[in-house]
Amino acid sequence: MRSLYQIRPSDSHSALRYACIEGFLIATFLVLSSASAYAQAATSSSAGEVPVMTVAEAHHELLHGKEKEAIQALQRLASAQPPVSGAIRELGIAYYRTGRLEDAEKAFTAAMAVDPVDAESEQMRGLTLYRLNRRAAAIPFIEHTRQWTSASSVDVNYVLARCYIDAKRYDGARAAFAAQYGFDADSGAAYLVMAQILLREELPDLAEENAKRALQLSPQLALTHFVRGKIALARGDTMHALAEFEEERTLNPGYPPLYELLGDLYIRTGQFQEAQHSLTQALSLDQTSTGPFILMGKLFLNDKDPQTAASYLEHAEQMDSSNYITHYLLARAYQSMSRKEDAAREMSAVSRLHAGENQLPH
Repeated sequence: MRSLYQIRPSDSHSALRYACIEGFLIATFLVLSSASAYAQAATSSSAGEVPVMTVAEAHHELLHGKEKEAIQALQRLASAQPPVSGAIRELGIAYYRTGRLEDAEKAFTAAMAVDPVDAESEQMRGLTLYRLNRRAAAIPFIEHTRQWTSASSVDVNYVLARCYIDAKRYDGARAAFAAQYGFDADSGAAYLVMAQILLREELPDLAEENAKRALQLSPQLALTHFVRGKIALARGDTMHALAEFEEERTLNPGYPPLYELLGDLYIRTGQFQEAQHSLTQALSLDQTSTGPFILMGKLFLNDKDPQTAASYLEHAEQMDSSNYITHYLLARAYQSMSRKEDAAREMSAVSRLHAGENQLPH
């Protein structure tokens, strides 16, 4: 019996045709197989693609102003499974540095979820919440941060104290400020610092309580009466302020700003001889402040002596030409001296500076 695969001579053309078809099919199969293998290899390579930057390289880019490139690389590193070590925290830092605070807070939260003992992410999360004005939420992170940090580019005690003030935890704020300055939390110095800060925060009643406590603990502590005088000024109590400044002078006679404030209050209360004496003392101790020069000019204008007033005011203008009060008083002095062009020039400066102040964002 003849094999089915045996080719007869009469079928030579058919055999050749079948051979060609068979070769084409084999070649096609090989090409398709090769393409499939290449596609699988490409897919595999893409899935395990090596990032274009390491975390350290992205950090370097960030430091050199290439924020966009750094963030893109860090986003890729942070989204890997598992995330590249340190990438999420570094991404949060990149967001923080570029002002994307909401994104930064989310990144630091994610970094802490991956590594609960990531102290740097914890600190940065607290600072981010602080900058987002979510200070009550920042407190636990910053409190914990303070336990392990001894030095930082940001003073943790200051940030924590600010958070405590916003949360109305004033004893905690005083303790944090005391730690910042190296004082005992219950010392007169700690209460005095707290009084100054509360006064700046426009909380005069609380400031007075702390200043009073400072005086009880340390009756001879310098600046306590000075701060109490400023608190009285904030309340509009000129006579009480003057009494406190005079008391400070007996304890702290070498403090120039004290004499400037005394001179100002003596002018307000019509005690011009005492004002001149105090302002001269201020200038004897320190000539780097324009305040005493301006007040001297005001004093001599009130005394109908525009020439002497102008000499003090011109000196103040040379030191700082951006103070419109100096220009206004100079205009008055020049007007009294019949120097009309100079007076007009100074009034023009007053108008220009006032316009500039009105354009400033509030």
